[in-house]
Amino acid sequence: MAYVTGESGVPEGCFICAATVPGSSDSLVVERAELTVTLLNRFPYSSGHLMVAPRRHAADPRELSPEEGLAVLAATRRALDAITRKMAPGGFNVGFNLGSAAGASVDHLHLHVVPRWGSDTNFMPVLADVKVLPEHLEVTAARLREALATGAGDPWEITGAGGSGAADPVERV
Repeated sequence: MAYVTGESGVPEGCFICAATVPGSSDSLVVERAELTVTLLNRFPYSSGHLMVAPRRHAADPRELSPEEGLAVLAATRRALDAITRKMAPGGFNVGFNLGSAAGASVDHLHLHVVPRWGSDTNFMPVLADVKVLPEHLEVTAARLREALATGAGDPWEITGAGGSGAADPVERV
């Protein structure tokens, strides 16, 4: 209701950078890894709408190191797996909004992972200027934290020249 009534306010500073801090009070963080943070979108398109971001503040994927780029993809893969196991969507929209003209509301790069169902109500924002979510964000966050904590491990190992193990070692939240 805070979003609908306009009482939500915009947090000062970069909310994604704030979410990277271990022990931060952001209850929407579902995973912190060495190079990434994954959190629920506070104003989601659908239930389970996550954002995967590098910990380092960067506005564009071309600014990421190869390790950071791989870590964002590895965290996205973990997010897709967790959402699939806990929410069973029929599909996903996954992507970046780069720049305000493309819809970016913050200049900290983040990849949207949006679960979709054949019966979802995505038309609601267009026709009625409302969003319909069947579950509270903090309940969804707790379910996805559990799924990420009990996942099958990181299937993307960095091997070969200079590789040293998992693409993005995870700190449980």
